[in-house]
Amino acid sequence: MLSIGGEAWCIRDAAEATAIWGAPGSGKTSGSGKALAHAFLAAGMGGLVLCAKNDEADTWRAYAKATGRENDLVVLDASGRERFNILDYAAKTLGGPGFEQNLVYLMQTMIEATRVASGSGGGSDSENRYFVEGALKWLAHAFPLLLLTEGTLRLSDLNRFIISMPRSLEEMRSAEWQSESYCSQVHVKAGDMATAEPAGPDGGDSYAMRVVNEFGSFFLTEVPGLDNRPRSGIESTLTNMIYPFLTGKLAELFCTTTTVTPADCRDGKIVVLDLPVLTYGATGAVAQSMFKYLFGIAVQNTKVDADTRPVFLYADEAQFFMTGADAELLSTARSSKTCIVYITQDLPTYYARIGANARDKAESILSKFGTRIFHANTSRETNLYASETIGKIQKFHVTNTVSKGQTAGGGGNHHDVGGGYHGQDSANIGTSQSTSGYLDYEIPPDYFATKLRTGARAHGFKVDGILIRNARTWKRTRRHWIQAEFSQQ
Repeated sequence: MLSIGGEAWCIRDAAEATAIWGAPGSGKTSGSGKALAHAFLAAGMGGLVLCAKNDEADTWRAYAKATGRENDLVVLDASGRERFNILDYAAKTLGGPGFEQNLVYLMQTMIEATRVASGSGGGSDSENRYFVEGALKWLAHAFPLLLLTEGTLRLSDLNRFIISMPRSLEEMRSAEWQSESYCSQVHVKAGDMATAEPAGPDGGDSYAMRVVNEFGSFFLTEVPGLDNRPRSGIESTLTNMIYPFLTGKLAELFCTTTTVTPADCRDGKIVVLDLPVLTYGATGAVAQSMFKYLFGIAVQNTKVDADTRPVFLYADEAQFFMTGADAELLSTARSSKTCIVYITQDLPTYYARIGANARDKAESILSKFGTRIFHANTSRETNLYASETIGKIQKFHVTNTVSKGQTAGGGGNHHDVGGGYHGQDSANIGTSQSTSGYLDYEIPPDYFATKLRTGARAHGFKVDGILIRNARTWKRTRRHWIQAEFSQQ
């Protein structure tokens, strides 16, 4: 796919994931990022592109044109020409009878993605955790009922169901609630379906009856009995999570019809989610993270053989889109022929976004990248990480010692008639040399801040990066790293 220092970097390398770091202006996007993108497109791959920056979609339009892939480009943006009904797709591919819990995992990803995209991190205090766990429990009981009665899932139906649940046992028993509440209507319809549906082949309860028995009573017994404060907290957690998708452009793009799906990437489509964070805020990042989650499920569920088309996932400013689900996707990337590229500025950026236990979570994800590329950077922590990843080698310190000495002496006498003088003078020089060994970084941290070219006219549009490849020995360095040159032109 690429020639790096005269050596091949292949699809197998790409399928073991690539992480790229570099300060703003280091050339990480226009250098190694561009080289990888062109290599993916030239190889005929389909893929998913996440957009944090406003010009990302235009960049990929240029990449597609340069590689003859314009007809494969699918851009989901504010025009509404392309749409993806998130819940409907998930229900059809993941949420069949008995597998509704998969939809809860999707919504759990939505909650985590909201925290990461908003900059609040992946952690929360104990009270918030209680509300989140309560919200997920409500979803686990609501999804089977809605799938049974509606045949599919819509966020608008989920919202109607939540806000119409009985607030007390007295309200639940009232004729007014029973006749007007959508929650009540769902329960009545589910009960009718359970009564009408024949028993299972073994004489046991039908699927509809199991849903009513296992999930239906929860909203008619446990929920009405909750105190107002925990109930309000759980309800707010759910409604705040889905509200941005109920109105406006996001509702149109992700809650109506479907023209493009994650599975299209395996057929060669290049799906660009042009919902940049700078324009759409955290909600745009959440929508892209959910599409990414379903993309991961789709590519992992594909039966892969020698003829299966590889796909890619490309995220510049990847810190906006990273969730716990990435660890699993990275673990299976090679077997599913998925080539992942994550680009960001420095390690602290990941830590700040991921939140509680950030270092452990980030390292568990970053350790799964087979290729790491470090461009010019002034981040002390990132540069130290790069040096430590490359490792230490035996170096030698030579000490030269020079000693000089000089002696002089003389004497004489003087008389009226004659005199005399005698004396001596001598010098000596001594030298010695000692050598001592010590361990030191093969590439010291300050090298990344001062010795790597950053492209543009001043550097002949050449960008340097230190490329580290797990379990690979490069011929030029006879080590697992190499200094690579990337062209911006």
